[in-house]
Amino acid sequence: MPLICVFLVVSNALRGRRRVHVISVAALVGWFHCQQSVVAVVLGVAVVPGVAAAAAHVAAVVAVGISLLFPHRPPSCAETSSIAELLRVALVRRSSVRLPIKVAMSSPPQSPRGGGGDTTLAALGAHMAPCRNTTPEQLAQLIDAHLGDLRQEQPNWTISSSKVAGRGVFATRDIAAGELIFQERALVTGPTARKGQLSSCICCHETLPQTGFLCRHRCTLPVCESCSDSEEHQAECEHFRRWQPKDVDAELEQVNPLSLRILTAVRVFHLGKEQRHLVDAMQANAERAYRREIIKAAQCFRNFPTTDRVFMDQLFRIVGVLNTNAFEAPCRSGGHETLLRGLFPLTAIMNHECTPNASHYFENGRLAVVRAARDIPKGGEITTTYTKILWGNLTRNIFLKMTKHFACDCARCHDNTENGTYLSALFCREQGCRGLVIPVQTRTLQPDWRCITCENVFPHSKMAKYQDFALNTINNRINSCSVQDMIHFINDLCPRFCPSSNYVLIEAKLNVIWRMTRFDREEYTPEEMGHMDRYREEVLAILHKLGAGECTLKKLITGEIQ
Repeated sequence: MPLICVFLVVSNALRGRRRVHVISVAALVGWFHCQQSVVAVVLGVAVVPGVAAAAAHVAAVVAVGISLLFPHRPPSCAETSSIAELLRVALVRRSSVRLPIKVAMSSPPQSPRGGGGDTTLAALGAHMAPCRNTTPEQLAQLIDAHLGDLRQEQPNWTISSSKVAGRGVFATRDIAAGELIFQERALVTGPTARKGQLSSCICCHETLPQTGFLCRHRCTLPVCESCSDSEEHQAECEHFRRWQPKDVDAELEQVNPLSLRILTAVRVFHLGKEQRHLVDAMQANAERAYRREIIKAAQCFRNFPTTDRVFMDQLFRIVGVLNTNAFEAPCRSGGHETLLRGLFPLTAIMNHECTPNASHYFENGRLAVVRAARDIPKGGEITTTYTKILWGNLTRNIFLKMTKHFACDCARCHDNTENGTYLSALFCREQGCRGLVIPVQTRTLQPDWRCITCENVFPHSKMAKYQDFALNTINNRINSCSVQDMIHFINDLCPRFCPSSNYVLIEAKLNVIWRMTRFDREEYTPEEMGHMDRYREEVLAILHKLGAGECTLKKLITGEIQ
C-alpha cells in the first residue's frame, strides 16, 4: 500500500494534478503515522471529480491529523487501573516500535473496545491462550506422559479448574507439611543469555575457554569442543547454520545474547509430538514485547524465515509460553555454577499465593522438587509464589501487575502489617517521631501512609522517595562492599534511615548469609559469625510470623538444601 501511495504522489505530480497530489501525500503520511491509516489511504487516493474529491481530501487530512495527534491509541483512565498498569502499557507501547525487517505474523483480532485501535494485550490473548480443545483431564494425561517414571502410582495431587486462575493443582488427600508432592524433570532447558551467563557450554554447561569457545561448525553458539559433535547439539546447530548468522565471520569472537536467547524456543521445535502438545496446552501472557524479542533475534541472521507466517506464529507462541512459565534454575558442572532457563510444566501450572502452602527448589537445574510447606487439606489448592516471599505488599503487587498481569487477593495482601512483620515499614518523617509508617490501603499501588505512633498521614509520592533511597543505597553497598563492610553498614548505618524490619534491609542480611556460607567458617572471625547467626534468626522469625512453614528459603537458611 505505501508503494501505491508513492506511485500516486509521483504520477499526479508529473501530471499536474495538485489536489490529488496533496491527497496522495496526506494518505502517505497517514500510512506511516497510524496503524489505522488504511482508511486514510482508501479515502485519500480516491481519484474522483467534484464534491467526492473534496470529501476525500477532507477525510485524508482529518485522518492524518488524528494519526499525528494519536499515533498509537493510549489507554483511557477507565482501562488503566494503576500506575503500575500505566508503566506496563508504556513498556508494551515502547516495544511496538517498527524495526527494519519484514515479519509475517498473523494479525491478532482487534480489540472490542474503541474501533480497532492499536493491538492490545486483550486482543493478543486469543492467540496466546492455551489450546481450546485441551481439557484439564487431557492436560493431566499430557503431564502424566511428561513425568514418566517420576509419576507416583497414587499421586497426592490432581489438575483441575481453579477459582484463582484457569487450571490449578489440588490435593487428592490430606498432605502433611514437608511431604513430597511431586518431582519433575525439565521439558526443555536452555541458556538465560543474561550478562555474566555467557561463558558456559550450552550442552554440558562446563566453563568455556577464553578463545575458541564458539561451535567449530560455524553455528556461532557457545559450545565446547566435545559437545560440538554431539547428537544433542546437532539439530540446533543445523537450524542456526541454515539461518546464516551474520557474525559468523566476525573478527572478534563473541557470544551474541540476542540469538542465544532464542535457543530454548528452537529446542522446543525438536521435542516429540506429545511434548509439543503439552507446550501448546500451556498458558502464555500476551506481551507485544515478545515480538520484539523475536525480531531482534531475527536480525542476527541473513536467512531467518520471517516471511513464513506459520513458523513465526508458532515461534511467537513458544516464546510467550517460555517467558510466562520458565524458571531460572542453578546448575553446577565441574565446580562452575550457571543459571539455566527451564520449562517445568507441572510446577508452572501451580497458581500464586504470597505465602504459599508449597515450596519448590531445583536439583542441578534439571529436576524440580515440590514439597508441602504447610499442612494442605484434601481438596485444597496447592500454591507456590511468583515473587520473593520477603518482599513487601507494594513491591510484590507491582511486580505481579507488571510481569504477570494480575492483582493478588490473598489474605496477606489485605493486611498492611503483613502478620506483624512490617516488611514495608519506613521511619516517620515527622520531626521528633521515630515511629513506623505503613501503607494505609492494601488494594491500591499508590496508597497514603500512616504512622502507627503519631498517626500522621503522608502521601505515597513522598514515602516512595524514601523507599527508593533506601533501596538504592543498600543495593549499591551489596554490589560493591566486602562482607565485613556490609556487616558494619547493616549494624551501624542502616538504622539511621531504615527500620530493621524493612524488606530491603532483610535482603541485605540474606546477602551476607549467602556470601558467608559459601566459605569455611575459619574465613571469618567469631564476631562476624555471630552477626550472621543473628541475621539468620531474624529472618527465620519473620518467616514464622508470615506462616511460611517449611518454605524453600527456610531450608536454604538452615542448610537443609543447598
